[in-house]
Amino acid sequence: MHPFAHYLDTRLQHALPGMEAQRRMAPRFENGSVRSFDAPPNSKHSAVLALLTMVNNEIAVVLTLRSNNLPSHKGQISFPGGRMDDGETYEQTALRETFEEVGIPEHTITILGRLSDLYTPPSNSSIHPVVGWCPELPQLTLSQSEVDECFTVPLHMLHSAEHVTEEEWEYRNQRMTVPFWKVHPTTPLWGATAVMLSELMELYSQWLATQ
Repeated sequence: MHPFAHYLDTRLQHALPGMEAQRRMAPRFENGSVRSFDAPPNSKHSAVLALLTMVNNEIAVVLTLRSNNLPSHKGQISFPGGRMDDGETYEQTALRETFEEVGIPEHTITILGRLSDLYTPPSNSSIHPVVGWCPELPQLTLSQSEVDECFTVPLHMLHSAEHVTEEEWEYRNQRMTVPFWKVHPTTPLWGATAVMLSELMELYSQWLATQ
């Protein structure tokens, strides 16, 4: 296991950076505020897997490009994941969805803990991010109805300021400043996935400071 994964195995059991870290990659309104992260009582629960692995001797995170045929977050970069089934834990949902979407078997993944929850209005979902470790990815089998692409991004790239930018976008009839990572040739990494990943990268920065 990579030393950062070892670090997370302990660190995720303690108080997390939470909203302070999440807000760094959250779209901002014209007055500089960000949307509320509070989930309404009728929100639906889902779980995603922030899966860490080794690629070319570097620790990286696994991401997917969602199909344009999906009802929400279509064509966006995301973690594998989806809605919880009755009786499932967050971890079980994240592992099941990862296998269904990209074909990584549950037994190859070690669960390290969870990041802070996040509410996303477009799908009315309370998202519970689970962090996992898989030392080497198997041959992937993508669900053609859900995933157009699966790829990995080294954490050092996400940590580098040169891969982060922001632009003014018109989104849902509002002018917003949107931070995003440039890690894919056609699609920015922004929105809910970037917000959750921002907290993971804060933990990565904390770990680097101990080295």
